[in-house]
Amino acid sequence: MRRVVGLCLACWACGGGDDASRGALVLADRIDSGAGAVELQERLLAPYLARHPGLALVRRPFVARDEYRTALLTALAGDEPPDVFLLDDEDVPRVVDRGVALDLVPYLARSGVDPARYDPTLLAVFRRGAGLYGLPRGFTPVMVAYNKDLLDRAAIPYPTDDWTWDDFLRVAKQVTRDTDGDGSIDQWGSAFDGRLALWLPWIWAGGGDVLCADGRRASGCLDSRATIEALRWYAGWAASGGIAPRIRDARDAPGAIARLFASGRLALMTTGHWAIPGLRASAAAGRLHVGFVAIPHRAGVAPATLLYVSGYAVPALTLRRKAAVELAADLTDSAAAVARAEAGTELPAVAAAARAVAEADTLGWDAAFLRAAAHGRPSWAGRVGPWRDVAERLADLMDRIVTTGVDPAQAAGATARELDRLLGTTR
Repeated sequence: MRRVVGLCLACWACGGGDDASRGALVLADRIDSGAGAVELQERLLAPYLARHPGLALVRRPFVARDEYRTALLTALAGDEPPDVFLLDDEDVPRVVDRGVALDLVPYLARSGVDPARYDPTLLAVFRRGAGLYGLPRGFTPVMVAYNKDLLDRAAIPYPTDDWTWDDFLRVAKQVTRDTDGDGSIDQWGSAFDGRLALWLPWIWAGGGDVLCADGRRASGCLDSRATIEALRWYAGWAASGGIAPRIRDARDAPGAIARLFASGRLALMTTGHWAIPGLRASAAAGRLHVGFVAIPHRAGVAPATLLYVSGYAVPALTLRRKAAVELAADLTDSAAAVARAEAGTELPAVAAAARAVAEADTLGWDAAFLRAAAHGRPSWAGRVGPWRDVAERLADLMDRIVTTGVDPAQAAGATARELDRLLGTTR
């Protein structure tokens, strides 16, 4: 008799459990908070359970990202880790580089899994040498969402994937208006979001970067001419108070920006595939007409964006390796990927499935994301162990440049030296 048992992740994270879970395969996962998320996961697990009658699968997915991460890392450090777990790119160095994850290569062929089905750029996030320590589930590039109605009213053509920084500023300025005549702007071109995930691809699209190619130092890259010019340009429009609204509390910025865009008061919003579920209802009701386009690039610089990736991995300590690898493969195969993409949370890591999803999307949103992904590269998070500490300092750097007006060159130079010490390049 097949059964699925729910178990609180915190229980096995602290080494405990209940009698019902002993001998069962344990899945640690994180699901979305939207309606139908639990039902979707049940549907994704059904084929695997049908092939393994009598297997008990213990799971209790988390919604909060940080809560899940804390419990997972605690469990992996103990003697009773889950048999399969969702692995975000930012945790790959901590899990894989420390030998916690199982090399899947010896088990893939006997489980009927062809790694070639996955997008190679995404698969590379989980590779170390000849080893493969995770199977990518899904991803999103960072994009710009635009309000078609605001552009239509201003008689502005919709932006295309080859648009430049100059094009962006021209559009943003044209749609920034005082619509009610009270002397105050109440409709803006774009907005500043201080989260590193959303402004870093703009720096890449300007020819700069925050770390050098080996990921072991910042000096010579964060303080390079290209990066400083990109920081100065980005901060210039973000801090001017012209095309971007002033949001007093930076902690509320993501929510405030989303609300402004949804209410038709913001024309251009930097975001990812995670925004689609929230926009679909408004689009279906005709309240909002949205398009997606690649991050604009500096003239003379190739387009670029950032890819965020997640996948499933198996701990090296698990005793049921073949069953665990098969579950990880099932949760990342074409059928599961398409179902998850239809829910709107991400694009499939299986290349053929991603193309199928894009072709089926009548709004053209997924096709735009897929085009942008061709110019994307994974986050530094998947390669740099102390990335969270690095990211904290970079976020502080941009905040100081935008809110207090510090000189980008001086601030970037000081932060680069600080990051070099953090990364162990200098003492």
